[in-house]
Formats: sequence, structure tokens, C-alpha cells
Amino acid sequence: MKSFLFSSLLLALGAQCFGTVAITTSSLPSGTVGKAYSAIINASGGCTPYKWTIASGALPSGVTAKVSSTTTSLDLAGTPTTAATDSFTVKVKGCGGITYQKAYKVVVQASTSGTLAITTTSLANGTVGTAYSQVVKASGGCTPYKWSIASGALPAGVTAKMSSTTTSVDLAGTPTTAATDSFTMKVTGCGGGTYEKSYKVVVQASTSGSPSISTTSLPNGTVGTAYSAVVKASGGCTPYKWAIASGALPAGVTATMASTTTALNLTGTPTSAATDSFTVKVMACSGNAAQTAYKVVVQASANHVVDLSWKASATSDVTGYNVYRSPDASTWKRINASLVPSDLYSDSTVSNGSTYYYAATSVDVFGHESSKTAPIKVVVP
Repeated sequence: MKSFLFSSLLLALGAQCFGTVAITTSSLPSGTVGKAYSAIINASGGCTPYKWTIASGALPSGVTAKVSSTTTSLDLAGTPTTAATDSFTVKVKGCGGITYQKAYKVVVQASTSGTLAITTTSLANGTVGTAYSQVVKASGGCTPYKWSIASGALPAGVTAKMSSTTTSVDLAGTPTTAATDSFTMKVTGCGGGTYEKSYKVVVQASTSGSPSISTTSLPNGTVGTAYSAVVKASGGCTPYKWAIASGALPAGVTATMASTTTALNLTGTPTSAATDSFTVKVMACSGNAAQTAYKVVVQASANHVVDLSWKASATSDVTGYNVYRSPDASTWKRINASLVPSDLYSDSTVSNGSTYYYAATSVDVFGHESSKTAPIKVVVP
């Protein structure tokens, strides 16, 4: 009889130490973005200490889990940062190795107080070529914020950079184009709430540094003879934009902007005898503009010849000469098809009523070319 009672006592003790462990918390409260969250998951049965894990899923963003000192509960605490429905499974294991797990769902709502809003009501206008700086601010909801341009575009030359606190966006740069720019700024709080505000910034043309066209006249041309002229500008800010504001170039001649944008090259071969009047316009990056009117007479054929001569080179290895012509003494073009063997050359491609500049170079047996002679000016009547 005593032996039987002792065995029963052992069995009873075994049941107490290694019985089933169970999680007794049936559900968890919902949360709100930006507000402190606290919940406790309790367990009982089996033997302690318990071991806890998140078996699947994930806790709400911003919330962490900590085992209590008694190990009989798991404390969930923190401040949710994202509005979402988070599903996860909690697992507890008793010291005897028996486990139990339970699934939970926590709904984190967007903040219902401290509504997110952009507080900057308007932005200052700007001027081309002058540094621009403005700040768009927001408050309410929960941080960190996210910013974007919801529609439209910032003024050309201006960029947006979010501040380190995320509560504002700095608009800075140097406007490059005179225009009225409309755009909408959007801010999103950490809880998913959004707010948008539209702005209009007028960028005015610079009131100083206007461009000017320095070329006062253009050479005339001859049908069937290659034509070349350059219209130059300076002042204001580059890049420039060029246009034929009125009239038309001579038939067969086209306009090409130089890579520096500070000149307009007129080249081609005139196809029709005519007097062509046109106006060239240049616009600086500030929006300021200048224009000059020109008249080019294209004659049917040349009826003048310019006879040139120069002092022959005393170097024995010189094999010939090149002749260059320019309408302005700065833009030169070689006019001889092959080396000129003597110190004489006749230019029959000149146009009536035009001014030309000429210079010559010498070329040795190795193909080396000397620098140009001092230019001479020729006015064709």
C-alpha cells in the first residue's frame, strides 16, 4: 500500500512539471501611428522558464517584444510608425520542451490627431541668374515625412532637398529661364497620411547684362560661289538662342549656331540672284534679347577680280602658298584649291559692294605651314 501511494505521488509530480503549456491571451489591441503601444501576451501551464519567439510574420513597425522577468509573459511595446494590418504568430516553449503557439492580428491606424499639413502658403518669385532659396514646411502627423513633386516642375536651375528632420524641403539654385512655373508639393507622414499644396513661382528676366550683336554688316554673295559669314554676339549670360526674326536668308544659305552659342554661322552656296533682307535675333539665358537687320545682295556673276601679291619666302624648301579670305579679319577660310606656286593670286569670287580681308601662308616640303601674313583690307565697289 505504501509503495502504491509513493508511485502515485511521483506520477502526480511528473504531471505538474511536464504538463501542457498554453498562451492564454486571446487577442491584442489595435494601435495608432505615433502613439505609444503596449500589450502583454500571457502563458501558463507546463514548467518555467518559458522561451518565446515570433514564429512567423512580423510585429508592427516600431514595436518590439521583450520577455518578462518571470518568463510567463511577452511584453509588446513601442510607437507604431506605419499604418498597416500586421499578422504574426507567437510561440512559447516550456522547460519540458512542450510548445504552444497562437496567431494575432494588430491593426495600426493612421494618426487621428495632429493632422498633417503643409504650412508654407506661398513662395517668392525669382530672377534669372540670381541665387534662389525658399523653404516649404510641414507639421502634424508623425515623422519621418516623405516629400515629392506631385505635378508640374520646379523652375529650371532650382532643385529640392529634404531637410535632415524631414519636416521641410529646401528649394535652392540659380534660375536659368524666364518663365512662370507651377507645381504641387506632396508630403506623406509615417502613418500614410498625405497633404498636397500648389505653388506658382514667376522667374523674371535679368534686368542687367543684356546681349548685343557686334556684327554690323554681312558680305554680299554670288550665285554658285560658296558663301560664308558669321554673326557674333556678346554680353548677358550664355547659352544664347538664335533665330531669324523676320525675312529670309539667301536661297541656298543656312544658319548654324556655333558650339559656344556666341555666334551664328551663315554658310552655303547662293542659288538665286536677289537682294535678301532679314533680321537676326539673339536671346541670352536671362531672357533678354537683341536683334540686328541685314541686307545681302546676291549677284548673278562676279564682275570684279582682286589681284593679290606678296613677298616670296626666302626659304629654299618652300613649295607653295595658301591664300585666306575673311569678311571680318577674324574668321578665315582658305580660297585656293591647291598650293599657289608663285607669289601672285587672283580672286574672282568676290561680290560687289563687299569688304574682304586677305592673308597668305607658306608651306614647306614637309607640309608645315607658316603663320599668316598681316591681313590687308579690300573693298569691292
